[in-house]
Amino acid sequence: MQLFCPACQAAFAGTQRCPRCAGLLLLPHEVAAESLNLRDLAGPPPEPTPFSRVVVGAVFALGLYLGLRKLAMGAVLAAHPEPDSWWTSFEGLTTVCGAQIAAVIFGAVLAAAGRVGGFVFGATVGGVCGGLFLAAELVAGAPFRDLVLYIQPLVLVAVGGIAGVFAARVWGAVPVLDMPVPVSQKLSSLCLTPDALVSTGRPTAWARIMFGATLMVIAVAASDQLRLGMQRYSDGMLNVGSVGQAKFITWQFAVLGVLTGGVIAGASTGTGIRHGLIAGAMGGVGVLGATALRGEALSPVNFWLGQLSLGELAPTAPAAVAAAVGGILFLGFLGGWLGGALFQPLAPEHARGRLKQGLY
Repeated sequence: MQLFCPACQAAFAGTQRCPRCAGLLLLPHEVAAESLNLRDLAGPPPEPTPFSRVVVGAVFALGLYLGLRKLAMGAVLAAHPEPDSWWTSFEGLTTVCGAQIAAVIFGAVLAAAGRVGGFVFGATVGGVCGGLFLAAELVAGAPFRDLVLYIQPLVLVAVGGIAGVFAARVWGAVPVLDMPVPVSQKLSSLCLTPDALVSTGRPTAWARIMFGATLMVIAVAASDQLRLGMQRYSDGMLNVGSVGQAKFITWQFAVLGVLTGGVIAGASTGTGIRHGLIAGAMGGVGVLGATALRGEALSPVNFWLGQLSLGELAPTAPAAVAAAVGGILFLGFLGGWLGGALFQPLAPEHARGRLKQGLY
């Protein structure tokens, strides 16, 4: 019979001592038991802490932003005779904001992948990067009263949270299985027959939808007044550098409000996408009604149509209506999905007893 030497990792026959190291040879089952004990002593592999994940995500996001900023700087130097003035223009502002959003999405995905609670990881990365971007702009000489500087961190928090939820959904955490042995309450082969499940669909929460749609309409209609109020009541602390910046900030306020309405409509419903789409459709109709009541396109809608090269059309033109309603519908879809992913519904009433009693 062959015996095994754990030190030399070799098997020998006809002896109880290893010919190489003179160690005591073991039987096969003794080797398995010894290796199992060594694995128990080693313990589980180390896992990264939430803080380290946020740090890694933020560092990668900052690195990506610096790379994108260098690429944009090279393109501007090659194409524009006055690059300094271009960075302060509306095109330069949108380029910087786009690079920051892309970098935060990348960092949030890295931080939230394979973890539970992706929104917290992504939003934290967005908040850290937003604060660092704001500090860097202020140190570089940006006017501290510029309102757009203080809106961008909020946008990055929202974008990072959405990217974190997406990453946690696509690259989910490894489940921890703790399945007790079910207590059988059936006889013989009947134990193999599962209980019939009662199929119940998710009802439509019309109250949530109405509240979310109302919030969407208010956000679009009052976003410009909100910006003006912040400038008026800040005693000159906040201002905008140009008309383009003012329109851009107003549009950002409207986007955040519509997204929040979709989150509220889809939260704790189990069908967040459906609720978000319905709320977005109702919100789009409400925005069209507000436009007809006012006689002209609302400021966020006007900015959105201008970005789509539809600013010359009347607000009641089919293309303009489709663009406005389509944008609100997409934000409602995104907000409903986010609300349904963040706020899961409770188990239905017919399944709560099964969760308490076991499988059978």
